[in-house]
Amino acid sequence: MLVAQGSLDVSGLFSQAADGLDVVCAGTHQEAFARVREGFHVALVDLRIPGGGLSLAGALATSQPRMPVLLYGSDPTIEELEEALNLGLAGFLRLPMDVKKVRDRLTRILGRTAFKSVPASSQLAAAEPQPRARRAGLLALAKLIEQRDTETGLHVERVAAFSEALAFRLRDAGVYGAQIDDNLLQFIGIAAWLHDIGKVSIPDAILRKPGRLAPDEFELMKTHCVKGWEVIQAATKADDGRDPELNLAADVIRHHHERWDGKGYPDGLKGEATPLAARIVAVIDAYDAMRSKRLYNPERGKRESLEEIRRCAGTHFDPRIAEVFLRHADEFEQLGRTLERVTARWK
Repeated sequence: MLVAQGSLDVSGLFSQAADGLDVVCAGTHQEAFARVREGFHVALVDLRIPGGGLSLAGALATSQPRMPVLLYGSDPTIEELEEALNLGLAGFLRLPMDVKKVRDRLTRILGRTAFKSVPASSQLAAAEPQPRARRAGLLALAKLIEQRDTETGLHVERVAAFSEALAFRLRDAGVYGAQIDDNLLQFIGIAAWLHDIGKVSIPDAILRKPGRLAPDEFELMKTHCVKGWEVIQAATKADDGRDPELNLAADVIRHHHERWDGKGYPDGLKGEATPLAARIVAVIDAYDAMRSKRLYNPERGKRESLEEIRRCAGTHFDPRIAEVFLRHADEFEQLGRTLERVTARWK
């Protein structure tokens, strides 16, 4: 259980009510997004958390469609309850509330066996301690790399949330529907979060260089795909490569710079030879890079960025994926603004 709490400490109440679920607390929007990818049965968000509980709950629900999100608080207005309903949240816990009532509400939402066994659709949330600790370590490493590589904040959070949302939109549109299985929907967010983990091997002089890289510097930068893939390959040895989450992450990390026309790297894959998850992340990563201010790249506006995605469809990007992304561009823009309120970078 993830609890995003404000000034009121309710961790004791929810720990008693959880009856066997681990309770992880976050005190800010940014911390909540950093932890949510570790996998949880349910998230509870303080209505009065700094930055606003409604915006955080809505963004968490969008980025994790399989995870129920509830608000809690003591003084909701009618308008706030209506907005929570419109956001598709799982409910509102009005405090004060005793342990039994909280447990009853969670049981109704998660199912009567949720505290005792693993729901079939929630394997990620029920990860064993060792894989979960491994996942947390990889996510932390990815976030550390981002701090070296970008000034924008929340890049990996946006790429993860956007990639997951785009996968659902593709499925809903019937685009690559047969390939978009439960594993892809469940794990593409974490895979996208880890996409640049190989940059841990790139020197700061190159990673933070303002302006264009020299040819030899760019060749070194390109090695981050294989270096990151090697990190994940080492992690998979613990379970003989049977972890679908890490296998999907390996595909994304190695191949998110491949191109539809075969002119990408590291393997020069063409068309559908590039794994689907990597083709999804490629569109999202490029769009977020254009919409963000970086040392080596000024922020572009929405219209210019969308035109670039449209122009590169069929060369850089899978044209069918690009088409679905462009169709839902306003939705991604809104999600980006919601996620970025903590740093107020996106316009």
